[in-house]
Amino acid sequence: VGIRYQNEDQYDPHDKIIYHDLYEDRRFEKNLNEDEFGATRETINDGIDDDDDDEEESDEEESNDHDEDDEGCLPLFVDYGIAITGIVDEDSVTLPVHLSVSEWDEPNPIFCEDPIEMLGTVTVNNLTIGCFYALLRYSSYKSVPTRGDANAFLQSSFDAKHEFMAVNTDYVYEDPKAIVSSGSVYYRCVLISE
Repeated sequence: VGIRYQNEDQYDPHDKIIYHDLYEDRRFEKNLNEDEFGATRETINDGIDDDDDDEEESDEEESNDHDEDDEGCLPLFVDYGIAITGIVDEDSVTLPVHLSVSEWDEPNPIFCEDPIEMLGTVTVNNLTIGCFYALLRYSSYKSVPTRGDANAFLQSSFDAKHEFMAVNTDYVYEDPKAIVSSGSVYYRCVLISE
């Protein structure tokens, strides 16, 4: 779902990753480092007891042991091609944007479940009160500029544009256009020059 950085310009082992597993309405939060979030087959299996003759743990102890295992992990020696780099904005013209959606789970395409529509709430931070901004929505990362000034974004192939004047340093926008769970949506916010 997101990352909470100690310093947005460099990795810190105390950076937090926040995510859902899509099986239950529960948010997980872990430090993004090998010791706490990384695993191998051996370390995952360490918590599993295959021998029924061993001493039994109390239900509470067993539940606590498996809770952390159920939270997921990143494999240390397998590369699935995942990179957490943040957005690419070489000229630093976009403002911080956060998206939350109305559903915590999604249909599973493996079981041929139909996609659903979700409502998106976009929060923009670090605004200057009294200035005008454009919140741009894209349906493909290929259309999102990676460099240029605000005009490069305003002249790009966005799908929708929402203009607003900042009356606070944060702005919350409920997008009237639904987000299909089988698709993707990208938002960028830029200052509209006078």
